[in-house]
Amino acid sequence: MPAKPHKTYIFSLRLRFLAGVMNETDGRRDKEMEQAEKLTVLLEKYRKNRENVPLEVLKTKYKDAYEKLKAEIKTEAQTLIRPVATKVPPWLEGQLIKQEYAEEMAGAFNQLYEADCYAKKIGQALYKHYSITEALQLAGEVNSKYQEALLKIFHQKTCLYTTAENWDPENPVTPRIYNALVDKFWDEEKGEWITAEKPPGNALLIFITGDKPVREEADHE
Repeated sequence: MPAKPHKTYIFSLRLRFLAGVMNETDGRRDKEMEQAEKLTVLLEKYRKNRENVPLEVLKTKYKDAYEKLKAEIKTEAQTLIRPVATKVPPWLEGQLIKQEYAEEMAGAFNQLYEADCYAKKIGQALYKHYSITEALQLAGEVNSKYQEALLKIFHQKTCLYTTAENWDPENPVTPRIYNALVDKFWDEEKGEWITAEKPPGNALLIFITGDKPVREEADHE
């Protein structure tokens, strides 16, 4: 879970992400190896077709088989590459995310994926260079940018959680720091984000964006 918002945390998050990747289960690695081997066989078949048969012949005489092979490559590539590109950091794994935030996260991924033409780059890696390694490297590059985008979203969702007691003119209570993305409070003593019972009553979340605070009514169960 991200620490209290601070510039140096970006570095520590990257270290934790790398640790999470290194600790993947053997079962998952075995499955990825099987997928990679299957894709390797398909790409080798595709390479031989392209190098030994004129493209026009592949598109006419062998059209059905050629299109089927390309479709199989696409399916297997997506199965192997998509989890690498879209992997979330450990602090987001298993979190229940509100629909609006999930859409924001998806939008952030799609924006960076399209802006840097990764579909074209990965396509060239597979269909021109016949390289799974290159495609996976590109997927890792995408994920690195996605991780940074998610961290930015996390910090944007950090706010002050205020209720009536925080606005009491006679004896105001200091508001708690809250993160709406992961639904956790910052615990100063523990130095970490924790799941805690919300104070009773309606809540008003105060986000700091730019030079002015933005207030948002909180859903309170």
